[in-house]
Amino acid sequence: MVFETATGTMQAGTARPDGDVDRANRLTTILTAEERAGLRPFKLNAAGGIDLTNGMVQFGGVASHLGLYTGTGFLDLSILSIFGTLEAANGDTLNFVASFSGLIDPITATFTFAGGTGRFVDAVGSASGPVTFNPDFTFLISTRGALDY
Repeated sequence: MVFETATGTMQAGTARPDGDVDRANRLTTILTAEERAGLRPFKLNAAGGIDLTNGMVQFGGVASHLGLYTGTGFLDLSILSIFGTLEAANGDTLNFVASFSGLIDPITATFTFAGGTGRFVDAVGSASGPVTFNPDFTFLISTRGALDY
Protein backbone atom coordinates (compact mmCIF):
# COMPACT_ATOMS: atom_id res chain seq x y z
CA MET A 1 0.00 0.00 0.00
CA VAL A 2 1.36 3.41 -0.97
CA PHE A 3 0.07 6.62 0.57
CA GLU A 4 0.95 10.25 1.13
CA THR A 5 2.29 11.34 4.51
CA ALA A 6 3.53 14.64 5.91
CA THR A 7 7.06 13.58 4.91
CA GLY A 8 6.22 12.39 1.37
CA THR A 9 5.05 9.23 -0.37
CA MET A 10 5.64 5.98 1.57
CA GLN A 11 5.13 2.27 1.12
CA ALA A 12 3.32 0.67 4.08
CA GLY A 13 5.81 -0.82 6.52
CA THR A 14 8.74 1.29 5.34
CA ALA A 15 10.86 3.67 7.37
CA ARG A 16 11.71 7.30 6.74
CA PRO A 17 15.27 8.14 5.65
CA ASP A 18 16.14 8.84 9.32
CA GLY A 19 15.17 5.23 10.17
CA ASP A 20 11.96 6.06 12.06
CA VAL A 21 8.59 4.75 10.89
CA ASP A 22 6.31 7.65 10.01
CA ARG A 23 3.45 8.12 12.53
CA ALA A 24 0.85 8.40 9.76
CA ASN A 25 2.22 5.16 8.30
CA ARG A 26 1.76 3.35 11.63
CA LEU A 27 -1.77 4.71 12.13
CA THR A 28 -2.86 3.75 8.62
CA THR A 29 -1.48 0.24 9.09
CA ILE A 30 -3.23 -0.15 12.48
CA LEU A 31 -6.58 1.11 11.20
CA THR A 32 -6.41 -1.20 8.21
CA ALA A 33 -5.76 -4.19 10.49
CA GLU A 34 -8.67 -3.25 12.80
CA GLU A 35 -11.02 -2.80 9.88
CA ARG A 36 -10.15 -6.31 8.66
CA ALA A 37 -10.57 -7.89 12.10
CA GLY A 38 -14.33 -8.56 11.89
CA LEU A 39 -15.75 -11.04 14.38
CA ARG A 40 -13.30 -12.03 17.10
CA PRO A 41 -13.68 -14.95 19.50
CA PHE A 42 -15.15 -13.80 22.81
CA LYS A 43 -15.19 -15.48 26.23
CA LEU A 44 -16.79 -14.18 29.40
CA ASN A 45 -16.54 -15.72 32.86
CA ALA A 46 -18.45 -14.15 35.72
CA ALA A 47 -19.41 -14.51 39.35
CA GLY A 48 -22.03 -12.29 40.88
CA GLY A 49 -25.34 -11.85 42.59
CA ILE A 50 -28.87 -10.51 42.24
CA ASP A 51 -30.55 -8.17 44.71
CA LEU A 52 -34.24 -9.10 44.43
CA THR A 53 -35.36 -6.04 46.41
CA ASN A 54 -34.42 -3.71 43.54
CA GLY A 55 -33.57 -6.00 40.59
CA MET A 56 -29.92 -4.93 40.50
CA VAL A 57 -27.38 -7.45 39.21
CA GLN A 58 -23.68 -7.06 39.97
CA PHE A 59 -20.92 -9.34 38.76
CA GLY A 60 -17.32 -9.39 37.67
CA GLY A 61 -14.69 -11.56 36.12
CA VAL A 62 -12.46 -11.83 33.09
CA ALA A 63 -13.58 -11.42 29.48
CA SER A 64 -11.85 -11.38 26.12
CA HIS A 65 -11.05 -7.85 24.90
CA LEU A 66 -12.02 -6.37 28.32
CA GLY A 67 -9.65 -8.14 30.69
CA LEU A 68 -10.80 -7.74 34.29
CA TYR A 69 -14.23 -6.14 34.22
CA THR A 70 -17.24 -5.30 36.36
CA GLY A 71 -20.80 -5.76 35.20
CA THR A 72 -23.96 -4.07 36.39
CA GLY A 73 -27.50 -4.41 35.18
CA PHE A 74 -31.19 -4.48 35.92
CA LEU A 75 -33.17 -7.73 35.98
CA ASP A 76 -36.55 -7.63 34.23
CA LEU A 77 -38.34 -10.73 35.54
CA SER A 78 -41.26 -10.26 33.16
CA ILE A 79 -39.05 -11.22 30.19
CA LEU A 80 -36.20 -13.01 32.04
CA SER A 81 -33.58 -10.55 30.82
CA ILE A 82 -30.84 -8.35 32.24
CA PHE A 83 -30.08 -4.98 30.65
CA GLY A 84 -26.64 -3.72 31.57
CA THR A 85 -23.06 -2.70 30.94
CA LEU A 86 -19.65 -4.32 31.25
CA GLU A 87 -16.86 -1.92 32.21
CA ALA A 88 -13.22 -2.69 31.46
CA ALA A 89 -10.46 -1.51 33.81
CA ASN A 90 -9.65 1.37 31.43
CA GLY A 91 -13.26 2.65 31.56
CA ASP A 92 -14.41 1.44 28.12
CA THR A 93 -17.93 0.00 28.35
CA LEU A 94 -19.82 -2.67 26.42
CA ASN A 95 -23.64 -2.67 26.53
CA PHE A 96 -25.52 -5.96 26.75
CA VAL A 97 -28.86 -7.64 27.09
CA ALA A 98 -28.69 -11.09 28.69
CA SER A 99 -31.59 -13.47 28.14
CA PHE A 100 -32.06 -16.83 29.82
CA SER A 101 -33.57 -20.12 28.82
CA GLY A 102 -34.58 -22.77 31.31
CA LEU A 103 -35.85 -22.04 34.78
CA ILE A 104 -34.01 -24.99 36.35
CA ASP A 105 -30.75 -26.71 35.44
CA PRO A 106 -29.57 -26.41 32.82
CA ILE A 107 -29.98 -22.65 32.56
CA THR A 108 -28.36 -20.98 29.54
CA ALA A 109 -27.48 -17.30 29.29
CA THR A 110 -27.22 -15.52 25.94
CA PHE A 111 -25.54 -12.11 25.96
CA THR A 112 -26.25 -9.81 23.01
CA PHE A 113 -23.79 -6.91 22.71
CA ALA A 114 -24.61 -3.58 21.04
CA GLY A 115 -22.43 -0.51 21.39
CA GLY A 116 -20.69 1.05 24.32
CA THR A 117 -17.91 3.58 24.78
CA GLY A 118 -14.26 3.79 23.77
CA ARG A 119 -13.21 0.95 21.48
CA PHE A 120 -16.66 -0.68 21.87
CA VAL A 121 -18.71 2.25 20.53
CA ASP A 122 -19.75 0.24 17.44
CA ALA A 123 -19.48 -3.23 18.96
CA VAL A 124 -21.88 -6.02 18.02
CA GLY A 125 -21.85 -9.69 18.94
CA SER A 126 -23.18 -12.40 21.19
CA ALA A 127 -22.04 -15.13 23.58
CA SER A 128 -23.88 -18.02 25.24
CA GLY A 129 -23.18 -20.51 27.96
CA PRO A 130 -24.31 -22.24 31.12
CA VAL A 131 -25.35 -20.52 34.33
CA THR A 132 -24.96 -22.05 37.78
CA PHE A 133 -27.57 -20.38 39.97
CA ASN A 134 -27.42 -20.77 43.76
CA PRO A 135 -30.25 -20.58 46.35
CA ASP A 136 -28.74 -17.36 47.80
CA PHE A 137 -29.14 -15.64 44.38
CA THR A 138 -25.45 -15.76 43.53
CA PHE A 139 -24.38 -17.20 40.19
CA LEU A 140 -21.53 -18.29 37.93
CA ILE A 141 -21.58 -17.83 34.14
CA SER A 142 -19.18 -19.05 31.46
CA THR A 143 -19.96 -17.96 27.88
CA ARG A 144 -18.37 -18.27 24.45
CA GLY A 145 -19.20 -16.35 21.31
CA ALA A 146 -17.93 -13.62 18.96
CA LEU A 147 -17.57 -9.83 19.11
CA ASP A 148 -16.95 -7.30 16.34
CA TYR A 149 -15.64 -3.85 17.28
